[in-house]
Amino acid sequence: MRVEKFRGAADDNGLVPAGQYFAMLARGLEQANVRQSARQAQLDEEDRRLEARYRRASASRNNTFEDTRAIA
Repeated sequence: MRVEKFRGAADDNGLVPAGQYFAMLARGLEQANVRQSARQAQLDEEDRRLEARYRRASASRNNTFEDTRAIA
């Protein structure tokens, strides 16, 4: 078995050595993970804000209804 060093560029056939291909694939996945993590953080923050808004609105609505029943 012969072990050869991978070349940095595509060969005459336009093929890229396997090691280089997997390195490019790994870089792409890392970048996609970073983008996804940032987007997930934005969505989580939006969820927290919406839940807090819903809780405040529900609490104020709930108190209004209780006060109305107490008066009637």
